[in-house]
Amino acid sequence: MESSRFIQISEQILIEYVYTSQATPTTFNTATYPIELMRDANTNGTYLFNPESVSAVMGNYQDISAAANNANKTQFVYLDTDIGVPYNDFSPALTDTVDLLQTFSPELDVAYDKVRVHFIAGFSFEDFDGIIFEVQVPRRDGVMLNLASINFLRSDTPTFNPEPLLIADQLYATYIEWRVPALYFMNNLFSASDPNGIGYKLTEGQGFLGTPPITLKASGIYQTITENAYNFYEVQEINSVSILSRDIYDNLYAEVKQSDVGDYYELSGQVTGSTFSNFIAQLNSSGGQYVVFHEISVTEQIGTVFTQTSFQVITQDTEFDDPVLFRPIIKNANSAVSFSINYVLRLYNKADATQIIKNAKLTSFEPQKYGPQMIQINLGVVPTVANVYNQINNDTGKQLVVGTGKTDTGDTTEQVVEKLVVKTSYVTTFRDRIKVKAAISPVKIQTITEDDGSETE
Repeated sequence: MESSRFIQISEQILIEYVYTSQATPTTFNTATYPIELMRDANTNGTYLFNPESVSAVMGNYQDISAAANNANKTQFVYLDTDIGVPYNDFSPALTDTVDLLQTFSPELDVAYDKVRVHFIAGFSFEDFDGIIFEVQVPRRDGVMLNLASINFLRSDTPTFNPEPLLIADQLYATYIEWRVPALYFMNNLFSASDPNGIGYKLTEGQGFLGTPPITLKASGIYQTITENAYNFYEVQEINSVSILSRDIYDNLYAEVKQSDVGDYYELSGQVTGSTFSNFIAQLNSSGGQYVVFHEISVTEQIGTVFTQTSFQVITQDTEFDDPVLFRPIIKNANSAVSFSINYVLRLYNKADATQIIKNAKLTSFEPQKYGPQMIQINLGVVPTVANVYNQINNDTGKQLVVGTGKTDTGDTTEQVVEKLVVKTSYVTTFRDRIKVKAAISPVKIQTITEDDGSETE
């Protein structure tokens, strides 16, 4: 899997060096994509090109290149092939055109990295006529060799990026890019006894330093001098940065995928042979204080036009193995042909402000699925709430049904009354009383004399 290293070469220029996969590298055979080498007696170095016939793929060819015209590289010359006599055929210090093409027997599959130079929206050359971008590698004796020396002039037009790159609050809208042979593979495959190897031919059999770095250099053209139809550039260095020949974090990659359990996407950092949490813990154990930023942008394709319709940043400082769950909203779902989720996994070290950046992208051709208005099925209230109503009729009781509990349907109360036979029966009723006692006792008669003298018995 490819991985990118981003280098801020100036305030307006960001260089992205894309390492090819170490497991499955991107290769181009020399039979179809030939290699040209131009020796430079001024610097004792060598310039590498591909023929202009494969420029659409490789992007690194002589006609858009410049070469140093003195030993200290303060002056360059444009290697324009459209004039009558190209400068390399005029100058004895450079290899003639007829000798540029290299032969391989057998033909080789060469692994290539990619260089993309991003320009900020509204980029200005300021006081420069152009910028020369060099990709340099050191020969064993320390001589710098040029894998590319791209001459980007004010009059040139960069490629518009349909999916602008947003990094550190800066929007990069245009770019130029080209391919260079991967130094990691050239160094590993180099053999002093194999003159057919590309590393052997490039270094003239000397090989590279033990752990050779890649130097990315930008020089501004502050003056252009034309002599005998040749353009000479007076340059000053803008900046140069050295990077490793391989990505030491090549086991880390960003992943965006459709969820297996729902209509949404899962975005996460993945580590081959380990977990993302363990990877972060390992970085922190070396003095790091890493926090993870998930930058998510959605680009919609309407016809041939690509438009970014949303952007958001999600911060993660714990539970690094938990993916970010994301459901896009496609604003133009009815007219969009497709949409892309562009995912930037950014590991930021608060201890020294360094960053590890990985990219992933997923394109879907089902924009209607994620439109602003989702198709809904009315399932009512979940869980279902049942309202039970018991309606009691205004009944006088006449409609009550009296049955035997058997198979008959029973009769209403009115029907029962009609069938009723009334009989009168006279019964002597005895009423019992309890705690009633009868007794016979003698009666004592006593004469009582009242106050008035009368007597009463």
